[in-house]
Amino acid sequence: VNTPYRNQSYLPNYDSALNDFNFATVFTENAFGGNDRISDNNLLTLGLTTRFLEPATGAQLAQFGVAQRLRFKDQNVTLPGGAPATDRLSDFLVGASLNWDPRWTFDTTVQYNPDTGRSERASVGGRWNPGNYRVISAAYRYQRNSSATAADGSEQIDIGWQWPLSALWGDKGQDLGAGQGQGAGRWYSVGRLNYSMYDRKLVDGVVGFEYDAGCWLGRIVLDRTQTGTNTAANQKISFQLEFVGFTRLGVGTNPLSVLKENIPRYQYLREQTTTPSRFSQYD
Repeated sequence: VNTPYRNQSYLPNYDSALNDFNFATVFTENAFGGNDRISDNNLLTLGLTTRFLEPATGAQLAQFGVAQRLRFKDQNVTLPGGAPATDRLSDFLVGASLNWDPRWTFDTTVQYNPDTGRSERASVGGRWNPGNYRVISAAYRYQRNSSATAADGSEQIDIGWQWPLSALWGDKGQDLGAGQGQGAGRWYSVGRLNYSMYDRKLVDGVVGFEYDAGCWLGRIVLDRTQTGTNTAANQKISFQLEFVGFTRLGVGTNPLSVLKENIPRYQYLREQTTTPSRFSQYD
């Protein structure tokens, strides 16, 4: 990509922010998200990805990828108070994902700095999904601060789940399929907890319960979000009553949106689903 420089310092910045450096953004032309800043980039991004697919279904069994940027000149367009980007070689991204069994998924990503010879960021995660409405995920994330002091870094553990509470005392419920629940009169537990090992405290958390009465569903969700290191956490509690096939009535933030955004592989208790095509995973 080769985008010429234009002075944009006199323009206001409403919603533009610097993109994170990962596999989702490493090939983007603009270094900023939003339209208030357009970066002057003169760089080449090199990457290699290989995928292994199941021939019968098209499901992805494994994926491996590497990527790195080569910058030919400085990027002078910045956000207010920012500094120009002068590095010629970016950090090296290495990632892998394994799905050799439909119930298990493992993935990892490492951002390696060739100048210092150490990783700047790393994440390792896994997910166990033995059936509908049963999923447990865990991830470890590490980020080194530029000052290289442990107190300024980030090290977090993330745990999420959706599980029928009736299964804890031996009632496995009915296997009605995705989008049909497991039968009337059952409770489900849902949640996600993000814990900082450096700060030794809970950063973000979502904990809730769902009840399936057959013709109606009930939900209660407690959402805790930490917006800054020196600010108090925002805590919200939401209630929702859903009449199946008719409407949803609630108080507070939509709990379904909160659960879908925070819990990996979360499934609605009542949702129309379609079987994916064997060609849907091919590029």
